Amino acid sequence: MVEGQMNLWLKDGDLNVLLESTFPLLQKFKNLCPGTFKHCQSVASICEFVSSILDLDSFLMRIAATYHDIGKMFNPTMFCENQLTNENPHSSIDPYSSYQIITRHVSDGVTILLNENFPRQLMEIISQHHGNTVVKYFHNKAPDEPVDKFRYKFTTPKSIEAAILMICDHLEARSRSLLQNSKFDSNIVNTTIDEILEDGQLDDVTMKFGDLKKIKSVLSKELEEFYQKRPDYDVTKK
Repeated sequence: MVEGQMNLWLKDGDLNVLLESTFPLLQKFKNLCPGTFKHCQSVASICEFVSSILDLDSFLMRIAATYHDIGKMFNPTMFCENQLTNENPHSSIDPYSSYQIITRHVSDGVTILLNENFPRQLMEIISQHHGNTVVKYFHNKAPDEPVDKFRYKFTTPKSIEAAILMICDHLEARSRSLLQNSKFDSNIVNTTIDEILEDGQLDDVTMKFGDLKKIKSVLSKELEEFYQKRPDYDVTKK
């Protein structure tokens, strides 16, 4: 991408159009991947809030989070959030093939955004949102295989923005899964971030003193409000 293309959206202040419901790529994304689109909207809301607390560009983060899983458009039904039936296509293929299909959504996403002339900064943040983490679900189905065989083959976060996207993405997906199975744990923020740190995903990210503590505090409060337990109205009416 040449310099002029990188700044196409920025030059005319057109970044706003990327979040408009009528923007063609966003419409296509929503139609092809309704579950993924909803997940991205949730992640965007969380990322925007965290970024504003840390005095980062919250608008940029909303865009990055909104499009971070755009690559799933190439294979929507291979991702559980877009499966409308109980039939899982991964049941009929081996774990490593599943891993390859799942992990390529990152490079597919970059390809899509490159063709749309998205700013390079956004693509860098999006390309790093999984780093080289392990796809544990499929490695667990092939436990005798080396764990590194099931890692994403991408660059770990190099900026605090990419780190926040990684953390919020992991948290939203994990929280939703635990809630659906009535296993939500209020300590999920600490355990998720600690796992990411222990895996070396944030080794190249420079943060200000106290930033990580602030991120944990903000996310704990945000998730509590985001996934707050609703009252049982049938009970309260009695």
